[in-house]
Amino acid sequence: MPAPVLAPVLQPGATVAVVSTSWQGIAALPERTARAVAAVESLGHPVRLMPHAGADGDGTRDWVSAPATDRAADLHAAFADPDVGLVLSAIGGNHSAQLLEYLDFDLIAAHPKPFCGYSDTTTLLHAIHARTGLVTIYGPALLPEFGEIGGPDAEVVEWLLRIVRDPTTPGALPRADWQASEDRATTDAEGRGRRRIRGEPRTVLRPGVGSGPLLPGCLPILRNLADTGYEPEYAGRILLVEPPEAPYDPELADADLTWLRTSGRLEGLAGLALGRTDGWTTTAIEQWHRCALDAARGDDYPVLAGVENGHPAPMLAVPVGAPGRIEGEDLIIEGPVVV
Repeated sequence: MPAPVLAPVLQPGATVAVVSTSWQGIAALPERTARAVAAVESLGHPVRLMPHAGADGDGTRDWVSAPATDRAADLHAAFADPDVGLVLSAIGGNHSAQLLEYLDFDLIAAHPKPFCGYSDTTTLLHAIHARTGLVTIYGPALLPEFGEIGGPDAEVVEWLLRIVRDPTTPGALPRADWQASEDRATTDAEGRGRRRIRGEPRTVLRPGVGSGPLLPGCLPILRNLADTGYEPEYAGRILLVEPPEAPYDPELADADLTWLRTSGRLEGLAGLALGRTDGWTTTAIEQWHRCALDAARGDDYPVLAGVENGHPAPMLAVPVGAPGRIEGEDLIIEGPVVV
């Protein structure tokens, strides 16, 4: 693993470049796109939709925005552009891994930028960190977070700007006593924002204190990097895993946690954190917790659940590769994310 590299701070007036590395959400959701772009630009940052970000297929697959070579070219152009201060994923999907063989890691390393997204974007956030050392950001994306009717959640925006604009140590991830898990297609069709409900509480599943570089990501997507040569090391890190939306459930999570265990990726961690679940019942959440503890058996690192980083709102950004610590109910970022 290369030494950690911090991107420059997001300067006032710098451009936010939007890339669609998997699903064609910008083409499919024009009204949400317009709201999201307006929300980002209201923060003082012009938005540049990269040339293929709004495409609606590659001629063979209608589930991706564009051919993998074009999606990779957009990512390269975003990093290379001196006016761009933040590269932001449009939305997830399931096919960002198609870009891996086309990525120019030397180009990305020569033009470090904060790169933020989540879900399927895990693949690229981890690969870029593994190959270049760049501290990337597992955090909000353009369409799901910034495109909400009524505007993005203030907590999400404030925390993201805190870690990309301020070169000091962020400290503890904020707490939120609420969450929102309603289907966005439904709320968009009804012309309203998502309703807030009482949030899944943070729960100490195994006590202790653990420190190490942070490694957040979407649990099932982690398999996409296995045996590819693009995967970060797990040992000594605080692994944060979060489940995607339905139909993903505790049964599927159990299989993915088992893979992490049998492949040795849970051995020697500094800590394990679980992101909040998206609309799961109390029973399902308890099953998720028990499966995680079973997968982590035999080690003594701390295990913390209910962290506000995942598919339900608020999606509070956590950096990939920055130093962190689990202590009790706190997940703490112990070093700067930008410089």
